[in-house]
Amino acid sequence: MSTLLSQDAKALLDGLAEATLIVSADGTVLGLNRAAQQRLGSDLPGRSLLDRLAGDGQDALRFIQRCFGSSAPLVGALIVSDARGSERLKCRGNRIALSDGPAVLLRMLETDEDRFGALSRKVHELHTEITQRKHAEAVLQESLRERELLLRELQHRVKNNMQMLAGMLLGAAREATSNEAHLALRDAANRFSAVSAVQQLLYGSGRLDTIGSEALVNSLIASLAGMTRAPLETAKHVDPVDLPIEPATPIALVLNELLVNAVKYGVPAQGNQQIAVEFRHDAGHITMIVHDNGPGFTGPDAQRRASGLGLVRALLRQLGGRLDIENQGGARCMARFALPTPRAGESQ
Repeated sequence: MSTLLSQDAKALLDGLAEATLIVSADGTVLGLNRAAQQRLGSDLPGRSLLDRLAGDGQDALRFIQRCFGSSAPLVGALIVSDARGSERLKCRGNRIALSDGPAVLLRMLETDEDRFGALSRKVHELHTEITQRKHAEAVLQESLRERELLLRELQHRVKNNMQMLAGMLLGAAREATSNEAHLALRDAANRFSAVSAVQQLLYGSGRLDTIGSEALVNSLIASLAGMTRAPLETAKHVDPVDLPIEPATPIALVLNELLVNAVKYGVPAQGNQQIAVEFRHDAGHITMIVHDNGPGFTGPDAQRRASGLGLVRALLRQLGGRLDIENQGGARCMARFALPTPRAGESQ
């Protein structure tokens, strides 16, 4: 019979997942699919299968001839030999009818050992991959912990240094011989304290990218207690909002300057001094209001009081905002600006 298969027969063989070949009664290979080529070689068509088997191949030939005598599949084995050694392949064979005569269809069967071996290898590969990923995750987490510790240590040192500088400035203010030097040094100390308050809130919070508006306002109001011996009454309304750390410092300085200005110049002729603080957030915009019950921006200290807000105006220009001043039963200073959004890559 012909040693060549039709195109339809070749397409049928290639559609089978297991290694499959068709042989004649004398063991000549008429065709084989890709899976069989990987195991037995692609040069087999037209050659004897016995050439690839261990020994003289008589056992394999007898199995092929038995398959010719039965239309039902028979189970047997082929011992394939190559440069790497011998391999026993279980197979199932049965007679088929081709256009130019009968032949035997041989299908190689995967043994349980093959299946479980492949499964074991796959499990081992998955275990190795999981172990590597866990190790990489542990290294990353350790790096993140170290980074956080370094950041907190840096913030702690900055906070301590600023507190020390503020203390030195207050000490110098007490020893100053002129009133102007005393006031200038005390104002500088207050500004250092405001920046230090931001650092202290950041250090004490569970986050490294924002601080809360309520904590910031409370901290700055608490610092007013040491600035006056007269009774000071304070009231506040604060909308809770997370302030990004970068603009939090100029925001704190603006509010601190408005508070200090109110304490220094907002003393009423009679009764206790009162200061009301508002921190409002609306559609991404911040409004900070400091209202005292003093003489307002009138009288002999009006010019000095207004000129003392130069730093506030400069800081608000950086924030893209403005300062409005009114006399309403005392001075009412209102700072407005858009809340800066974090830069790309920073935490929200």
